[in-house]
Amino acid sequence: MRLRVLVCLCALAASPAWAQQGAELNTTRRPLPVARPLKLKAITFKQPVTTVTIKRPAVKLLRIRPIKPVVKPVKPQGPDPHATLDLSDAIDDAALVEDLGQACGWDGHLLFQDQKADHVFYYLPREFLLKRDPAGYRLSVQYNTRTTADRPAVMLTAELAAPHRTGDVALLKAVLRKALGLSANARLEVKALPGLGAKADFAVLRTGFTLPAERIHFTPPAHLKQSFRLTLALSQDEVEEIMAQIAREGLVGNLKVQVGEQQVPVPIRIQYDRFVGPKFKGFAEWTQGRTITHLANLTDFPAAIDAINAYRLRNGQLERVSKKLKPVAIAPSKQRPFKLPPAQKLLGANLMVAWLGASLDSSCATCLKTVDRSVRKGIALAPGSRLNLEVIPSVFEEFGLYKLIVHVQSPYFNAGGGPVQQKEVSLTPDVHTSSDVRLFVPDNKGGSPLLYKYRLEVVTEDGDSRLEEQWHEGRKLTQFFGARQLEGL
Repeated sequence: MRLRVLVCLCALAASPAWAQQGAELNTTRRPLPVARPLKLKAITFKQPVTTVTIKRPAVKLLRIRPIKPVVKPVKPQGPDPHATLDLSDAIDDAALVEDLGQACGWDGHLLFQDQKADHVFYYLPREFLLKRDPAGYRLSVQYNTRTTADRPAVMLTAELAAPHRTGDVALLKAVLRKALGLSANARLEVKALPGLGAKADFAVLRTGFTLPAERIHFTPPAHLKQSFRLTLALSQDEVEEIMAQIAREGLVGNLKVQVGEQQVPVPIRIQYDRFVGPKFKGFAEWTQGRTITHLANLTDFPAAIDAINAYRLRNGQLERVSKKLKPVAIAPSKQRPFKLPPAQKLLGANLMVAWLGASLDSSCATCLKTVDRSVRKGIALAPGSRLNLEVIPSVFEEFGLYKLIVHVQSPYFNAGGGPVQQKEVSLTPDVHTSSDVRLFVPDNKGGSPLLYKYRLEVVTEDGDSRLEEQWHEGRKLTQFFGARQLEGL
């Protein structure tokens, strides 16, 4: 699905805090265009201004109470799970439904009316994403060397938030007024759902294992517009699988939000190329009426920009404006010339939401490696590496062997090192390779450090066993065993 860079605004005179607002990005993996300066002549006006249609849903589709003028103040009592509204019932334009899903941090498919105050509505966040600020991702991996490798010894902590932007709630209120047939001065309030009672769930992960509830540490926020921290207790082997998953398709779960007696799931996605936080510098300032000469890419990935899109109110109607650009590429942490006419001249007045049509090249292997190293805190800065052991299959028949046992000893079975420990790996004619042993080697050990020592033990088809007395040094992560290594036994 195409995800667009978004910056929301209520008006051109928005607060300077706009400069800190984030933007969603299209993560389609496509080749980036050749970089060249973007000039004013590059702007074209191929797509017309489109007026979108918002109607009142049919009575049978409305599951809310009629909204009446407020005669005396009514104290909100919280969301009613039986009084819900789906904005897709009111919006004929499918493109608008899709854009709202990208432009705002709320989900328009499930709005709750208050139990007592008919004019108060609650929204669910669209999703929760990893936070990122100028210092980097709000994700850390902390290792504890005092526990064994196969027990939960690593704390993975992520700070998550919904991708809200200034102005998106105002846009929701404008759409609701149209859908409910309310006048511009009719009282209407929109709030985030309370977070108390919510539970995080990562029941079945793509890597094939399940995280039980006692290994998920989570304190729900007072309401879901706030950020929150999520901590997962993992073993060293599990954390390597999880980190690889975060770099690729993302770690996916749900936040189960309590609404009355029901639990409503909100997606959680922890992924490097989809995050909450500033992604470009210069565009938000331009929307405030400032002059733009350069656009800076604040992300860790190459970016390509090809459009400027916006929604505005004109004579009470919601309109979509789209301006195509010749594609321009910006490398990570770099800036490019980016000159535009004033925002009001290009997009018109009464803007509500504006965003850059852009994509990130999330397939950049070097970028992913840099990010991965930056989030690893504590004593293990480098990821664990698998030790690959393989025996040539023909030696089993040649020497009449039942199996080969490789004894491995190393101080690097735990992150950061520790006392020398020993493990055994069995190889047979049916299973003649193994990558079950993982080593965590610090970066300060030189170019060819001593990683482990090993010795071999053979079990013959008659049941006899023979063990080498001498230990061999291992400096490579791959070891092959053939007739030359076994003939001494």
